[in-house]
Amino acid sequence: MSASASPPAWAVPLDAGSATPVYLQVAQGLERRIHSGELRPGSALPAERELAAQLRVSRVTVRQALALLAQQGLLTRRHGSGTFVAPPASETRPSRPLGLLSSFSEDVRSRGQTPGAQVLAFELGRPTPQEAMSLALSPGEGVYRLRRLRTSSGEPLAVEDSTLPAALVGSLSAPDVTDASLYALLGARGLGPRRAIRHLRAVNADPQLAGLLGVPVGAALLATERVSWTTGGRPVEYARAHYRGDRYDFVMELHGEPE
Repeated sequence: MSASASPPAWAVPLDAGSATPVYLQVAQGLERRIHSGELRPGSALPAERELAAQLRVSRVTVRQALALLAQQGLLTRRHGSGTFVAPPASETRPSRPLGLLSSFSEDVRSRGQTPGAQVLAFELGRPTPQEAMSLALSPGEGVYRLRRLRTSSGEPLAVEDSTLPAALVGSLSAPDVTDASLYALLGARGLGPRRAIRHLRAVNADPQLAGLLGVPVGAALLATERVSWTTGGRPVEYARAHYRGDRYDFVMELHGEPE
């Protein structure tokens, strides 16, 4: 058989008589091709419909197989673009030092990738009781409330929700925070965060977060809640974020008591 007639790397053989579920056969076959290098990092897989037709299985079977591989970190699914073989974990799992107050954009650029910020929601409103307490505001004061999908070279990594005191921050619009660093914007206004307290916990992705981040429902996420203060001690941001557990981790340096 000539090279031009060779089957594509994703055309894995299936055994109809096997006791192994078909979706698992598809997942295991693709996994072997990924580990062998036949399916290279960054290469695209066909759309679900095409892959199902070529393998002669149902789309549900293909969807189950791809979801399993995405959960294992072998595939990445980009909304509107398709499914791709993920780079090695050492290249794609950014870490954020817990003791360093840095922006998402700075973290991404430090790895030679391009940060992105897609605005999902933006409004000027009144603070919730939690926001008012965290930002030391009265119930009648205004806040900017924004939700953004944060990406690294096009791959979704986190969903961030930020609340900012409107009177302190000044005029703000959705274009101001699209594909831009919020910390850099605040810094340019003399409001750069200098201290923060962050709480972390593990959660499972609900359907909305799973769809935005391209992970299966129930996938592990890192949830954070943070309040940041300026040099003058004024609360400038109350933020909640959900990071993909398969693509992001936090690093903590610990020290023992001096002897």
